[in-house]
Amino acid sequence: MVIKKMGFGNSKKAFIENNINDGVNIIFSDDNNKGKTLVIQGIMYALGNEPIFPCGFPFEQYYFYTELEINGKKLEFLRHNNSVAINYESNMYLFDNITEMKYFLKSENIIDLPLIVKDTHETVADLSLFYEMFFIGQDKRNPSNIINYGYNKKQDFINMLCSMNGYPLIDIQEDTKEIEEKIIKVKAELSTTKKLLKLLKINPRLSSYIDKFSDDLSITELRDRMKKIHGDIGAYKKKRTAEINRKTRLEVLIDELNSLNRNIERGKIICADCGSDRIVYTNRDLSFDVSNSYVRQKVLRSINFQISQKEEIINEYSRTIHKEQDKLKTLLKDIPEDIQEILLYSEEILSSIEYDNKLNALNEELRSLMQANNSISENSKEARKKYIEMKNSIVERMNLFYSKVDPKGTLDFDDLFTKKNVTYSGSEEQEYYYCRLLALNDYFQHEFPIIIDCFRSGELSTQKEEIMIQTFQKTGKQVILTSTLKKEEYNSHKYDKYDGVNVIDYSVNEDSKILQESYAQLMQEILSVFGVSEV
Repeated sequence: MVIKKMGFGNSKKAFIENNINDGVNIIFSDDNNKGKTLVIQGIMYALGNEPIFPCGFPFEQYYFYTELEINGKKLEFLRHNNSVAINYESNMYLFDNITEMKYFLKSENIIDLPLIVKDTHETVADLSLFYEMFFIGQDKRNPSNIINYGYNKKQDFINMLCSMNGYPLIDIQEDTKEIEEKIIKVKAELSTTKKLLKLLKINPRLSSYIDKFSDDLSITELRDRMKKIHGDIGAYKKKRTAEINRKTRLEVLIDELNSLNRNIERGKIICADCGSDRIVYTNRDLSFDVSNSYVRQKVLRSINFQISQKEEIINEYSRTIHKEQDKLKTLLKDIPEDIQEILLYSEEILSSIEYDNKLNALNEELRSLMQANNSISENSKEARKKYIEMKNSIVERMNLFYSKVDPKGTLDFDDLFTKKNVTYSGSEEQEYYYCRLLALNDYFQHEFPIIIDCFRSGELSTQKEEIMIQTFQKTGKQVILTSTLKKEEYNSHKYDKYDGVNVIDYSVNEDSKILQESYAQLMQEILSVFGVSEV
């Protein structure tokens, strides 16, 4: 993947950057607030990254455009808030949100986004999580976690790396021996306590069933599992219904646009209020002039693609519902129907039974231990072994890069992330991210550029900076860096000495006013390519 061009703004004021080449690029200035960070963040935002723009910048008001090349094919992304349009292989695709775009990039084999296990379900990794493999922004840096943490955590990042390496990994406890020893002790104590329950004979069938949960599930746990599966089935059915409704609305929209096409052929449609013959189709945050037949055909093709995609999503939800129903059937296979009735509809009966407090506590502890132990299957143990091997290999690379950039440094990386209580001073944080990005690139040999905003933060020495730039050049891939120079560094033309490095000077930009009227026409031309009409 190579970034070719970016732009952001609107038809009144904008900025376009088309001087980026395929090698090492350094965007620099002699002061802050010249727009370097906005350009870097704008590139990634158009590609679906979470917004992490500087405070006070009203990014919601503008369009963001990025042109890139992947496997020799040109792609153009135009984003406004959560809506994205993509021009790809002579077709335009519209997406109401980043999740839809993510599945498009995956399904069309544009970006091979890895699958991860999230909340016990397999899902495609979010773009903001995936991009952290090769992109580090200026703000929200946190060596002990991912930058865009919230829904995603560092465990998801680790799972993603494992998936990219060809095997899954879930968050499991490492000390299996300790868990197994605890299970033996709890079962022994549980067996002793159960003998006391034989005196309780409120209902013969219910009591006899309760007495059987030494190696099985307790009734309480069984009921909870049944309720969870029922809840999951209901949730998936709601999601499926929502997708069916969206598909139906899209089909109606196709009919309306086709009808519009016939009306235009037969006569002229004008606005009764203003007399304009412009007809605009709005897709949440993006508007398209569908009075233009070329734009209308592109919109129609995109909507047809969305309909086919919705069909796949609906089928996927149906398959998931069937799987959950099969799980419920398996769970209830050996349970008499009358007991099923009690479990499903008579929770009050169970709650009225005065279980022994100790038994409750032991049963809950055993349930938790069994769940933890069951998750550590042989496959999981093998996956963890492979993960440790992968982690050690990446960390070894991190330390190797660190030893070269800072031979006298005292850092010793032992993991991909730091502990929460570990803090870096001066340039150490920058060195950490530099080493991690290069180590990941070296290990996976991925096809993506390396992008670092403010790559010399923390008063990085000139010697270290030179080593970094030379190392970036040796990767043979596109690298985009930003840097703020001191006056003496700027006046000495600091970066001119590097052969093959593309330097882009932003010093001429007015402070905090990178958007200019002079670029508005170019931005309007970009919007016109997508058929977008500002309203």
